Amino acid sequence: MRSIRAFFVTLVLFAIASLAFAEATGNVKLDVLGKDGAGAKNPAHLIAANGKEAGQVAAGSTVALPPGDYKLVLPIVGGQIIKEGIRVEAGRTHTVLIENVASMRVSVKDKSGTDPGFGVTVTTTDSPHVKVASFLSGDTCLFAPTQVDVHVDAPPQGYDWHAITLTPGHSAVLTMDEVVPAELLVQTVMSKIPFDNSTRVVILRGGTQTKVAESAPGSEHRFKLDPGDYDVYVENHSGKGKPYATSSGVHLDSGAKVERTVPLD
Repeated sequence: MRSIRAFFVTLVLFAIASLAFAEATGNVKLDVLGKDGAGAKNPAHLIAANGKEAGQVAAGSTVALPPGDYKLVLPIVGGQIIKEGIRVEAGRTHTVLIENVASMRVSVKDKSGTDPGFGVTVTTTDSPHVKVASFLSGDTCLFAPTQVDVHVDAPPQGYDWHAITLTPGHSAVLTMDEVVPAELLVQTVMSKIPFDNSTRVVILRGGTQTKVAESAPGSEHRFKLDPGDYDVYVENHSGKGKPYATSSGVHLDSGAKVERTVPLD
């Protein structure tokens, strides 16, 4: 009986202490683009007046802090956002509203309707396509205003989006369901006459030596490719004209049909 009484006394004291702590602290809530930014993988750091970090808070979440003045530092891809003078009062919630950022999420669904968590790589749009961020499909990431290329490691060879514009106050949601393979027809010619029967065509991922498809000599060189940027390499097996030729910067949008002629003389 005494042990039960002791347990209840401890429980009551714990509840009283919890209430006292709640009354002695306040809350900081971070709102970044409302529901579009909630859960973003960029936590904000709250810095106390002594310069030390007092806590972290994710977009759409709340953190309890002792009363006082704080600075909020939110790292984003391409920079950071700083909010000074975050006043925390006991028993109250201070909502920090941030809207001058962009958010991006890549949505992928498998046959069961769940997100498998494929790797997402974000690069600059210009060659050499420098990586600026990486995360998993289904995650939300915050960016400074910019324009980027996006690649997701989904089978069979990944999917690409080119020149995605990220503007302040807006969210970009890239959905795999909207991606349709593009069609590329490469026509090799000699003196403007079709020469496909004597040529082998290799398709490379743009700006790299990574082969994604090839076509042996035949009646035509036709490819089904994911949207993105590609380079074309042609081998001439006829012994006439140029032994090889290249054609760079072939951009394919989702569902597009593109023809590229490559002369060999």
